[in-house]
Amino acid sequence: MKLNELIQHLGLDPIQVEAPETVEVTGAYCGDLLSDVLGRCPPDAVWFTVQGHVNVIAVADMRDVACVVLVNDVSPDPQTVAKARSQGIALCGSEATSSELCMRLAGVL
Repeated sequence: MKLNELIQHLGLDPIQVEAPETVEVTGAYCGDLLSDVLGRCPPDAVWFTVQGHVNVIAVADMRDVACVVLVNDVSPDPQTVAKARSQGIALCGSEATSSELCMRLAGVL
């Protein structure tokens, strides 16, 4: 599924997204413990988290995440948005919970 399709399917709020029609999303991961995400999040996944700080972007870059989605209506720090922009990491937001978003993706990815 292309990132633009995922954004539309889940009703995400794009915060920082470049060329979403070219980014392929092949899985999903829910996690808020950065060390767990570093060890387990698959490449090209959409990552659902409540962490809105700049370290999230570093982890997303290291794991080649397709998109970070801040759930539960969490707003990112301004530094997080700037870092996502400079690193080319897609960043979106949602009022929904991680579990709600994952259930919407069930059988789609």
